[in-house]
Amino acid sequence: MAQSAQTICTLARQIAKCPQYTTQSGQLLNMILQELAQDYDFDTIRKTHSSTFVTSSVSGPGNQYIAGCGPNPMPADFLRAENNEVIWYLQGVRYVIVILDQAEFDRLTQTSGFNSYPTVGYIDMAPVADSLPPNLYVWPPASGAYSFTVRYFPQKDDIVTPESSSTIPWFPNQTYLITRLAGELMRITNDDRAQAYLGDNEENGMIGAGAILSKYLKMKDDPEGRVETVKLDRRRFGRNFSNLPDTKLVGW
Repeated sequence: MAQSAQTICTLARQIAKCPQYTTQSGQLLNMILQELAQDYDFDTIRKTHSSTFVTSSVSGPGNQYIAGCGPNPMPADFLRAENNEVIWYLQGVRYVIVILDQAEFDRLTQTSGFNSYPTVGYIDMAPVADSLPPNLYVWPPASGAYSFTVRYFPQKDDIVTPESSSTIPWFPNQTYLITRLAGELMRITNDDRAQAYLGDNEENGMIGAGAILSKYLKMKDDPEGRVETVKLDRRRFGRNFSNLPDTKLVGW
């Protein structure tokens, strides 16, 4: 049975022997959950965003992008896109956008009237610093308001007063949450057990939070018998061999 945020905070305070640290336990639980969402990709929180390409705006982060490039606003909770999961559709056919760095995107030709079917793009995360949603830019500039879908991992909202909340945290391994939270409380109280609870050790029947998380992540990414394949960059590999970079100098 999944435990509420309040129960997790209570158990952690009991383990850490600091029952009065109620507010701190809630603050630390939110911190741990935010760290997990930012550092790892969990399918349990993956979301899907659908929209259509903006073709009328002529805007960009100071780089003179032409109409059809964007900006295409992403959801406010957008953190990062899943690999090969920025897709647009034309008459039932799916086309995958290859995501570039902004510097590489800015080297692409921006000429008025040069509109076609997008093949590459980049996601500008700079607006997030001003509490604005990030933007998707595509190239070649879209020649129509085609629909697109982005599967992404979100920035999760904090639990409101978790120390007294009945909300069940989104992260499913609650043994990790309790162990990690107890260890973080021990650090505040200068408890000598903090290192054992936070580390990746498995000694004397004590399994640290690091070891618990490591085991969970290994099983999370277990392919369950599916064949792993090597994925090549479509910008460098494909039917057009001219995309391949020169690797030798021909001296004759």
